[in-house]
Amino acid sequence: MSFGENLISLRKQMGWSQDDLANNLNLSRQAISKWENDTSKPDIDNVKKISKIFSVTIDDLLNNEVPKEKAVALDVKKEEKKERTITIVKLMIIAVIVLYVISVIYKFASLLIIVNGVQKYANLSNYHYVITTYENNERKEKEECWFNNGVSKTVNTKYINDSNEEMIQTTYLDFNSDYGYIEENETKKSIDINEYLQTHRNFNLGSQLYYEFPFDIRTNSFFYILNESVDASIGTYSEKMIKIEIGDKFIELQKDTLLPQLFYTYDGDTKIATLKVYSVELNSVQEI
Repeated sequence: MSFGENLISLRKQMGWSQDDLANNLNLSRQAISKWENDTSKPDIDNVKKISKIFSVTIDDLLNNEVPKEKAVALDVKKEEKKERTITIVKLMIIAVIVLYVISVIYKFASLLIIVNGVQKYANLSNYHYVITTYENNERKEKEECWFNNGVSKTVNTKYINDSNEEMIQTTYLDFNSDYGYIEENETKKSIDINEYLQTHRNFNLGSQLYYEFPFDIRTNSFFYILNESVDASIGTYSEKMIKIEIGDKFIELQKDTLLPQLFYTYDGDTKIATLKVYSVELNSVQEI
């Protein structure tokens, strides 16, 4: 076989085009074509490069038919390279899947720990809290509640936009004696405690504070996150605070107590649409 025929055979065994071989030799495709047509021959430097690329001797390349074992060796090398590439790709895919599964398990395990941790606040006998709500950087409402062994007082203050007016409503409930009233503008209206409890379940047991916690860290919210595949993350950004991100919602908790400090959402990239600031004191109410 001629040099050109040997070159064609070796190139095809590698699965290369003339352009591929030309790129490996830093030459033009026309030069390769002339060699394969035996209209010209490469210089000694290019002969050495071709010999090295295809793992054949210069003598075999120039004067003889390429030995069959060389062709087989080239095919084996090509298959081994292909198998190595496939194996590496498989390992990379497996690694990505494992890392993803680990992150998902960590995320939901952490959320579950927090969700279970705040359960201790579902029934409390004594507490005081203040929650101030802002919308679009304006104060909208403040809720302050005192609760002590079945007696509660809640003051809701709503702030009127562009004025100094306030709407204040006071709710007093004594679940022990089935007595309660709502006072607004110096007008009192009695409350039927049984009817009230139909829409305010377990408030007589001190659950009002718990129901003011962000929905996303109460028991059923965990299953909501699982079912809806909502993106969630959790992390400690200081020694005292934990930050949870669920969708477009951000919740900050005290690290030790798991009591909420802030709840907020974003409108777009920077503007805060809703912000709630929590202040909670436990076992702090002497009398109401």
